[in-house]
Amino acid sequence: MPVHLECDVCGAAHTIPERPFDPDTGTGCPECGGTPYTVVRAGLAWHPEP
Repeated sequence: MPVHLECDVCGAAHTIPERPFDPDTGTGCPECGGTPYTVVRAGLAWHPEP
């Protein structure tokens, strides 16, 4: 099943290799630099908003 990430800050969708990695802060959104994200797999989101 396809997996993509959605930035929790700006909502941009991208794949794991597109997120740049910084050893101090972890991964970040390629669009806005935000670090929180939601993993989406085949239309199902883990850790959805309450």
